[in-house]
Amino acid sequence: MHDHIDHASAVRTWTRRSATQRRPQRRAIATRDGIAAAAAEHFNTVGYAGARIADIVATTGASKGSMYHHFPSKESLAQYLVQGWGTVLVDTIADVTAADEPAPRQLTNVQRTLAEIITHDHVARAGLILSLERAVDESAKVYTAWTSAVSVIVEQAIRTGQLDDTAEHSRLAETLCAGFVGAVHVATSLGEPETISRRVDDLQMLWLGSDPAMPVAAR
Repeated sequence: MHDHIDHASAVRTWTRRSATQRRPQRRAIATRDGIAAAAAEHFNTVGYAGARIADIVATTGASKGSMYHHFPSKESLAQYLVQGWGTVLVDTIADVTAADEPAPRQLTNVQRTLAEIITHDHVARAGLILSLERAVDESAKVYTAWTSAVSVIVEQAIRTGQLDDTAEHSRLAETLCAGFVGAVHVATSLGEPETISRRVDDLQMLWLGSDPAMPVAAR
């Protein structure tokens, strides 16, 4: 026996209710992301120590109440940006290592893909730089996770004979990640983010002999 429920009407009612519930959330997310993007520009320009909440609020046009609703402190705002950078790292490394490429090529693709992202995404760039601020991440969890993930690729390259088993190569992950951070810091300080990829390419040429003209892995 049919219960004669008007499923189409039920779906329309649910859709209207869901849309009504989602609208405030979407506005909240847009406000949060707008604040984060403005803060990233500010952090990239003046650094963590020089950044002030009042200046960030003035830049975003958001109210102070809205600012503190999403980010109760400068530290919480910086931590949010670091978490975003962590997500970029996880996604990039997962995408690159999923490809059937030799380990040295994976090393090159990870760093070059990250360099491309950092060049064009000032929010990710701020997250990277802030990830080494002791006031934000005292134990550098995100940076350590990055070097650990790259270390796995290096170990694979050594194990398969694609890299020589030397003390220098055993430290290669730390060298590449530290050099990457240095390249980003220098380019950002000089106001030359467009040079990040070139600087990272130069670093990899020194250690891996990678061809800078090689295309980066697709994201």
